[in-house]
Amino acid sequence: MADEEQKCPECPPGAPLWMCTFADLMSLLMCFFVLLLSFATMDAAKFAAATGSMSDAFGVQRDSPVDTSMSGSKMISANFESVPLLVQVQMAKDFAEETASGEIETEYSSDGLILRVKGSVAFDSGRAVLKKDFKKLLDKIGIIIQKGEMFAEVSGHTDNVPLRKGRSSFKSNWSLSAARAVGVVEYFIAKFDIPPSRLAAVGYAYGQPVATNKTAEGRAQNRRVEFKIRPSGTQVVFEGLEFEKGITRQDKES
Repeated sequence: MADEEQKCPECPPGAPLWMCTFADLMSLLMCFFVLLLSFATMDAAKFAAATGSMSDAFGVQRDSPVDTSMSGSKMISANFESVPLLVQVQMAKDFAEETASGEIETEYSSDGLILRVKGSVAFDSGRAVLKKDFKKLLDKIGIIIQKGEMFAEVSGHTDNVPLRKGRSSFKSNWSLSAARAVGVVEYFIAKFDIPPSRLAAVGYAYGQPVATNKTAEGRAQNRRVEFKIRPSGTQVVFEGLEFEKGITRQDKES
């Protein structure tokens, strides 16, 4: 037939239908990352201003040549001078109730473990006689110092209000703070037989306040007794590396 319709050639198979969705997704992701890149573009002027303000506040670290190499006496130390962890855990356990009530504050510093007892808990105003409740706290502290072979510095602190004549047998806050510290140390020696070489009594009066003396609340915080507790001597951590005081393994075994 002349008018016979011409048949279309068979078309080759195209890409699967999911390719359209995948291409759209990739396009959207590319646009998303382009937007992120545009947001992350750094403003040079703002960066320079921020850098200048930081350098003024904290200074700028600069490299400096070192003529000599760093040297150390030991790479591994078998000794430590901090309060042992077991002692810290024991104190936290024994004074949990007093710490929660605010009667005692604890702090760890380069001087060792510090216990702060409120002056109202320890002594009556203007007096250096140990209160009954304070003795209970001293018994807990004394046992820890004795068993742990710790060194304890007891310090008395007052506010800056002068003592009233006739209200106290002490002439000044200096003599009052020193007498309170001495009373605590004498209590430790008498009850726990702690060697005097592991105790110290210091009176600071109002010389080391922890709060302002201009308010009643601040003065109440400054009236306190502090215990700075640390090891009485170098303690051995790893047996076999070193022994304290130059004792060898053979000496200890013998």
